[in-house]
Amino acid sequence: MSRVVRILALSVMVGAVVGAARPSAAEVEISPFAGYYIASDLYNSTGSKVELTNDVLYGGRITFNMSRQGGLEFAYTRTGSDAKLQTLQPGQPRETIGRVDFDNYDINFLGYQYAASPRVVPFGLIGFGWAVSHPKIDSDFTDIALPNQPKGNTLFNFNFGLGTKIEMSPKLGLRLEGRWRITDTAVTTSSGIWCDPWGYCYSYASDWYDSGEFSGGLTYKFGGGY
Repeated sequence: MSRVVRILALSVMVGAVVGAARPSAAEVEISPFAGYYIASDLYNSTGSKVELTNDVLYGGRITFNMSRQGGLEFAYTRTGSDAKLQTLQPGQPRETIGRVDFDNYDINFLGYQYAASPRVVPFGLIGFGWAVSHPKIDSDFTDIALPNQPKGNTLFNFNFGLGTKIEMSPKLGLRLEGRWRITDTAVTTSSGIWCDPWGYCYSYASDWYDSGEFSGGLTYKFGGGY
């Protein structure tokens, strides 16, 4: 399936969620959060792969609950991983070679499914946005005469997930969720990225980068109960 078809399909799903959540008296939630970031392999080489390690994440969200059925959300998430060689090649001094951080900016659409308890609100979400990448290769893994650092980019991504809101008081709640994020790397699979001083060159493992996120945090609401 081409990227254009995927993006069009995502737009149709977003439209369906927006249609289900027509504005009424909007409630506003502010939600700082932290959690666990599940990374995947990013680079390949002839003799080894470069994996991104799992790490912590953090960020914040502002959510507009436009009805009991759904809401609109703007979110920022900071994720990052150490870049680590799966197999050391002759001459290379260590496994960890650098780090890649991402600043993720999302527009998310939430659909609520009220449970037997009015204090517990399961929800599903789908969203899209962009990720600003910040790759950094350690200086001893670059060519001193001609430093070759991978470039940072602003990349399209989309995400989807499930979660639960738990009311603790009329204004304060707990939000738990898991989501999957898919980022367009904007390069062709196996295209060249950078070469180290020992002659090993690395390329992207895929033109779509997948990652998982588990997060939890408090929500403060301006408005009525959940």
